[in-house]
Amino acid sequence: MTTGLDGDVLRRLRDAGPQTKSQLAEWLGVPRTTLTTSLQSLAASGHIEDGPLAPSSGGRRSVTVRTTSDRVVVALSLGERRVRIAVLDGHLAIESGVSIDLQDRGTDPDPITATVRRATEQVLAGRVPVAFGIAAAGSAPLTPEDLADFLEEDYPGTPVATIPAVRAMALGEHRSGEARGIDDFVAVRLGDTVTVATMAGGHLSAGGSGRAGEIGHLRVEEFGPACVCGLTGCLDSFVSSVALVAQATDLAQRGRSGTLANVLARSGALDLADLVAAGRAGDPAVAQLARELGQRLGGVLATLVAQGDPLRVVIGGPVAALGAHVLGDLRTTVYRLAPARLAENLDIVLSELGDHAVLIGAGSTAWEAWIAALGR
Repeated sequence: MTTGLDGDVLRRLRDAGPQTKSQLAEWLGVPRTTLTTSLQSLAASGHIEDGPLAPSSGGRRSVTVRTTSDRVVVALSLGERRVRIAVLDGHLAIESGVSIDLQDRGTDPDPITATVRRATEQVLAGRVPVAFGIAAAGSAPLTPEDLADFLEEDYPGTPVATIPAVRAMALGEHRSGEARGIDDFVAVRLGDTVTVATMAGGHLSAGGSGRAGEIGHLRVEEFGPACVCGLTGCLDSFVSSVALVAQATDLAQRGRSGTLANVLARSGALDLADLVAAGRAGDPAVAQLARELGQRLGGVLATLVAQGDPLRVVIGGPVAALGAHVLGDLRTTVYRLAPARLAENLDIVLSELGDHAVLIGAGSTAWEAWIAALGR
């Protein structure tokens, strides 16, 4: 069993890399003698090892300690159209990974689960993970529950932590992406539904029922289009990937976009990738759809800005691939509607990490689950 200090040591090594005893003692605010006892315990358990010599400060170079190289976690991102699996090391760097396209695989989870099982074994290449982290989009065809049996059978006793994809995205962006060093920001994931995660003071909130951030079913127009939830006029019914594809299909059928009409005639149906490709090629109909998305979403985000006073909003998820067309009108709308004193210090940016942010966040969640298990 580890102590609370042991867990703090492992977190510091995860976040800062190899550290000397003096650096750890100063950061953790404990006497070196107390720290030495913790380091000896962690080394005896095989969790840490000697690292490289620290840079010289004029005297004898100090030995550092680091997380043992075989302490790895597996992150799984269960998206709407794709499952991504990655192995992350003790510093949450992605060592290896694989992506599984779910297109045309049907809705039966069993064969998909079997594929994920084989892929997980492949990326681990014989290594044994200390924990799994699963980030799931709300409308993903595969759920964490679908994976539970094979994880328990293949990796008995290994901790498994789950987290909504948007919160994993927020953790990943905070660690390695557009929100690095920013403790007050909002992450927005645009997919089959719209979700947000708010970090305030470096902490994420899940809300009273654990469902905070499900803004896709916020009604923005009382008598708008029907939503899958049974209501009308929800934000999702205007700006989700499903809604955008439906709107684009209607435009193609009415001859408003020759590019999309050709794709529709050739394949019989459109998907989000077709919209992204057409948008990048300069299709004016897709550009207009993206601008309208930015305006709709901007009206909702302006309220979140007024309530939470974030310094940055990071936009990610599959629909964010529409890029600058969305971002321009989104920024304009938020800056126009949000309180001026809050908007003047606000940045709104697209995620550069993409789904890697979700994997890093899921890995971080797995790491915390491992530390918690060590303490029991």
